[in-house]
Amino acid sequence: MALTTFTSGQILTAAQMNAVQANDYNQTVSTKTASYTLVAADKGTRVVMNSASATTITVNTSLFSAGDTLILQNISTGVCTVTAGTATVSTAGSLAIPQNGSGILYFTSAGVSIFYPSDSGSGTKIGQVVSTSLLSAFSTSSTSYTDITGLSVAITPTLATSKVLVTVTLSGSQGTSGNGVFKLVRGATDIAVSTAGSNINGFAMVSDSYSSSAFSCAITFLDSPATTSATTYKIQGICESGVLFVNRRGQSAFFGTSSTITVSEVLV
Repeated sequence: MALTTFTSGQILTAAQMNAVQANDYNQTVSTKTASYTLVAADKGTRVVMNSASATTITVNTSLFSAGDTLILQNISTGVCTVTAGTATVSTAGSLAIPQNGSGILYFTSAGVSIFYPSDSGSGTKIGQVVSTSLLSAFSTSSTSYTDITGLSVAITPTLATSKVLVTVTLSGSQGTSGNGVFKLVRGATDIAVSTAGSNINGFAMVSDSYSSSAFSCAITFLDSPATTSATTYKIQGICESGVLFVNRRGQSAFFGTSSTITVSEVLV
């Protein structure tokens, strides 16, 4: 139950006594389906977020007193972030509450609070995961880097401090002449690109010497985009001559394969 104020000499009814006891075993729950700003009546209750989209719980000052406590919980797929409004919110863990996560918000004064996430000992947690696969064949004869159509995925980080784990499994081959190279790009920025070559650099190369086969090329890279804006990760390819292929061998399209790019937000 929410906080109830009793007066001196008041005689409590059986229902009131039952309600007082019940809160120790079955806390009052307030379910929200959109971003929410805490109010004084939330003291001692459980605020449950239930939204497939990202949400926030805003904490303002002069609503709670030292020692006041409430539980914040998220039961849906949208990450919920505890956000300082006019009050201060500190934590040793993360202010982002993923699906099925929870935490305790404790006030040390009217304007200062500490959030204790239930997984504070783990340090990091995977939030949203976005993936796409290219199932058809792609080819290019470009001698400058070009986008591999279908191997592009966008993610909007919940926190500016979040990392993004990029995992790529790519099947590629080169035609009967030249060599081809693949690289990973965030927006317009190359990432995880080798500096070993004097001409063309990327994360994987295929050669015309093996045009009768398609080869698996893979990379796993932990990126730090430092943004909460939509961010696109994609694969680009280049060939020094001839034709670069994805999802088929260079010699002919007798065999077909598939390629995938997956990005996962790591909440830190």
